[in-house]
Amino acid sequence: MQHNQDHGPLRVRSGAVVAAGFALSLTVGVCAGELTDPLQTDAALARGTSGLIDPLGRDCALPSGVVSFAAAVDLALCRNPQTRSAWAAARQQAAALGVAESAWLPEVSASGARQTVSGEHVDVLGSPVTAHQDTTDAALNLSWTLFDFGGRTGRIRSARRLLDAQAAIVTANAQQTIRAVVQAYYGVVAADAGLAAAQTTERTTGSSLEVARALRDRGVGTLADLLQAQTANGQAMLARVQAEATARTSRGVLAVTLGFPADQPLKIDAEAVPAEVPALSARMADLMAEATRQRPELAAARAQRDAAQADIAVARAAGLPTISVGAGRNFIDTTGLPHQNYNQLSLNVTVPLFRGFNTDYSIRQAEAALEAREDGLEQTRLAVSNDVWNAYYTLDSANQQLGATASLLRTAQENEQVALGRYQSGVGSILDVLTAQTSAANSRQQRISAELGWRVARAQLALSLGRLTSAAPLNAGAALP
Repeated sequence: MQHNQDHGPLRVRSGAVVAAGFALSLTVGVCAGELTDPLQTDAALARGTSGLIDPLGRDCALPSGVVSFAAAVDLALCRNPQTRSAWAAARQQAAALGVAESAWLPEVSASGARQTVSGEHVDVLGSPVTAHQDTTDAALNLSWTLFDFGGRTGRIRSARRLLDAQAAIVTANAQQTIRAVVQAYYGVVAADAGLAAAQTTERTTGSSLEVARALRDRGVGTLADLLQAQTANGQAMLARVQAEATARTSRGVLAVTLGFPADQPLKIDAEAVPAEVPALSARMADLMAEATRQRPELAAARAQRDAAQADIAVARAAGLPTISVGAGRNFIDTTGLPHQNYNQLSLNVTVPLFRGFNTDYSIRQAEAALEAREDGLEQTRLAVSNDVWNAYYTLDSANQQLGATASLLRTAQENEQVALGRYQSGVGSILDVLTAQTSAANSRQQRISAELGWRVARAQLALSLGRLTSAAPLNAGAALP
């Protein structure tokens, strides 16, 4: 019991309530910090994000040694700020579901006061008194809504659907993060390969320059040949410098994508592109159906539409009666007066007679929101079909480019060697050599671009189908439709 000070007549505080045993023990447990998720909303979130792990509390340290693609994906899903932000929003919505579900439980509160009154004052009978007076006042209150014509049910249904939507958004964010890792990780691979190709071109043009200089020294070559070889070598040196810058910047992009500062040292070792890639053979209708089932964006849009439907019921219930019960137990002890120790029980009915047209406009607002969500769902459905269509044929083209560039690169490198040998023998011209070297350099770059495009196209198709929740679908040996 607690004690209050007051001046004037004694006041009986609103009743102390006899709480239901479960409600009281639950309240005490929560106040003591013993129950952190009694309504299991985190479990509901975990079910909605099946296969994904909440990064909260995880050890997201960079592994020592070489970072594989799978390890890079795991790091990004754990450390990337956008991914962590999506999870935080999902946990927030899970807590909102708990707030909505808690409306089914009674509210229990306790109060107490100790009052000391001295000097002239008026007692409860209205008579002036000067005696010192102490008052002890304690109360325990319970209030429980029994029926509200679907208001609580609608709010809970809306909160559940919004949690489903947020869980789908977490999945969609994870898929976009994995796609970003594909671009950044294999962007580093491509940049390193580009640097190696530029260094190869610089060496070959340097060899041509030495041959041209030797032929001119022997009186066989011309100054024009030498100058052309020097120009080609200078251009190759410039391309190598640019490739070095690209390799450095691409590593910074990868580090940031994984959630590290741009200067974080990273060692990667990507798998080689397979020599033979399977041709695409799946029916487009089957892929469209799979994307409709699996794409998290569609799941989020459907859940948001369902939440908007539930909000209409909530808006309508706001204009309907509410029935609740109350119970209490009071204890009042005042110096010079009889003790008061009594129970209270009440049944309350609240009927909103006029709310300034608030209910009508709330319903209209909820109905308009539902229409907007339905239109958004249809727009998402169309966007998903377009994603699948574009991703399928982009990967089909990437498969063909792999085969074409492999053949082109072999031919160009052989032609480069033949042209240099002919020129060194005094049969060919420097123009033939430079043309062959340029073709070989372009072929190397086209091959690098084709390999990068193939990897990104595979990720895009897996993303468009809703499969991209881990690195598994993108392993070099994994087959996509």
